[in-house]
Amino acid sequence: MKKLLTVAVIAALSSFSSVADESKQLFNNLSYMHLDGGDFGRTTNAYQLSSHYFFEKQAHSGVWDDFGYLNTDSNIGVAYFNYDNTRDLSIAGEWFATPKWFVSAGSADVGHISDDAFVGLGYLFEDKLKVSARYEKHNGTNNRTMLTAEYNHQINETDYLGVTFETKSDFDTWSLSSRYFMHIEGDSFISVDLQHSDYDGFDGTNLIANYYLSRNLSFGAGSYDSDLGIQAKYFFNDKFHLGGSIIDFDGGEVYQLSFTAQY
Repeated sequence: MKKLLTVAVIAALSSFSSVADESKQLFNNLSYMHLDGGDFGRTTNAYQLSSHYFFEKQAHSGVWDDFGYLNTDSNIGVAYFNYDNTRDLSIAGEWFATPKWFVSAGSADVGHISDDAFVGLGYLFEDKLKVSARYEKHNGTNNRTMLTAEYNHQINETDYLGVTFETKSDFDTWSLSSRYFMHIEGDSFISVDLQHSDYDGFDGTNLIANYYLSRNLSFGAGSYDSDLGIQAKYFFNDKFHLGGSIIDFDGGEVYQLSFTAQY
């Protein structure tokens, strides 16, 4: 009976598909993370529920979880995070006052928004280069100014190369990330994500590649600062998908499951 119910649920989700317009504005995600001992101190769990709304429809790049590299429309996102005895509600958004100029604001902990918040200002060049500066106020640590530059090179209708550089104003903390997305043939695509970060002399590099076998299934693998990670996603249709990953850190394992609903 349980197997029949499972099949029925999958069939119902798969049939809930848009025939014509697959663009989306609202992205909701529920994720569960299990931290298994080691350097994490002990085995524990974490949960996150997030929602991200765009004021304009977002077209995907050929797969149902990629909607281009740059955010060029006004948007707002909220997230609730529960880890051990920590419970945080965060909010962040961008508002394009003109097609070029935008402002940003948010807080990683709404309950202490007066001690943990940011405001920023940015400019969009030709829908290709997005530069911004933001001032961050943090409780218990020094306030800081962050500078960000994001560039998207659109190779063709689907393929692109995106690069982001972010640094603290004194350059003691910085990160450089890049994403390459390419259509292979039919419904097959590949993405490669590379990130290098330096936080006051402590650096790390992540490299992850994903292969989309079809519109319904993808597999990925990579290195998280020399530790192995694998991941997979199953897409019921353009609205719903499941994801899972395992990262084998030296100090312990991290298991993650997620469900996404986008409209």
